[in-house]
Amino acid sequence: MAQRPHKMKIIKTIRDLHSESEERYKRLADEVQLLLKEEAEKQGWFFVWRLKELESFALKIETGRVDDPAKLEDFFACTLVVPTLSHIETAENAVLSHYDLAARRPPDDGKTFKESSNFRFDDLRLYVSKRPSQTGKNLDLDGLVFEVQIKTVLQHAWSLATHDLIYKSDTVSWPRERIAYQVKAMLEHAEIAIAEANRLADAPAVAKKDEVTTETLKLIEQIRAQWSPDRLPRDIKRLAETTQKMFKALRLDVDQLTPILAAEKRRVGLLPNDISPYAFIVQALSHSSIFDFQSALQKAKRMKVLVHDGMDLPAWMSQDHPKIIRI
Repeated sequence: MAQRPHKMKIIKTIRDLHSESEERYKRLADEVQLLLKEEAEKQGWFFVWRLKELESFALKIETGRVDDPAKLEDFFACTLVVPTLSHIETAENAVLSHYDLAARRPPDDGKTFKESSNFRFDDLRLYVSKRPSQTGKNLDLDGLVFEVQIKTVLQHAWSLATHDLIYKSDTVSWPRERIAYQVKAMLEHAEIAIAEANRLADAPAVAKKDEVTTETLKLIEQIRAQWSPDRLPRDIKRLAETTQKMFKALRLDVDQLTPILAAEKRRVGLLPNDISPYAFIVQALSHSSIFDFQSALQKAKRMKVLVHDGMDLPAWMSQDHPKIIRI
């Protein structure tokens, strides 16, 4: 027979205090979500929140860790989850644009009380208070302090995956905690590598290029020389990679893109505004006098090209062709 979950005995005074606090902080949570959740979604971040449960509340009160049980600074706590370490400052400024800072942990990002061998919890925590109401609504919430944690995706993932191993347990296990903090050390190393990727990329051990990278960079340079930024997609890298794959399938040197485009511009008299750069590249290839596109396309393995009515194409491309897709 399954055992019933045990419940810690909690005196009525603490239960009543929790109930009163929960009602007040729930209203605060509703207001905070309107601001910080909207900010997070606008930035592409994640927003999570929680109210302190009764048992956790009672343990914190009874162990004397709170000066004023009615104003527990983390009764309501929320977390902004940002992509990388470089986004933390932006998130902190966003929070402080809406709320007043009561405390910050750590106070200084450049200092720590941890030894270099210690990988315990040290994510940024802001303790902020609600500013005076401008509407006269919920006046009892003015000045109420709550906690905002700012974490990266990797920090948040570690917290979720190891929280029960470290904090919510009915025993103490050195090996389980050891494993949890070993993982944290590895993730911290990954965080640093991501945040400093631009500088690390210049290190001799990784400052290399393969053939595909070299050709893609050449194509990006040529594409930017032909089209103004407002005519190009935001993801120029993908456009160049797609072009590189096409050129490789056609067995065409990427350095030929510029003269092929130049010849097509002379033929039509301008660079069309009504078709995409990729479509114009295909159009230029189809009319090229320095490259036999028809023959190369026929020989190319696992390659097809998409065409549409907005493109000026030679007659052979208007006929049925196994390598041509029309829309």
